[in-house]
Amino acid sequence: MDNLSDNLDISIFSPDVKRQLVDFYQFLVEKYVQKKQEKELSDSSGLPDEFYKPIKVKKYLKFDREEIYQDV
Repeated sequence: MDNLSDNLDISIFSPDVKRQLVDFYQFLVEKYVQKKQEKELSDSSGLPDEFYKPIKVKKYLKFDREEIYQDV
């Protein structure tokens, strides 16, 4: 891909083909570039890494769903 030019000469195409190329280009930008930018934004939320680590507890009490409502 490094051999590809950053600029493509689309002047050789008809106006209809040019519109199709622009449409396809916009589709590719929406599909790949915007998702990548959104992912980068979501990764940089500003919260420390410790925020995403699970909380360690000494003892975990397992209970049934019905037990929660017995005293209510």
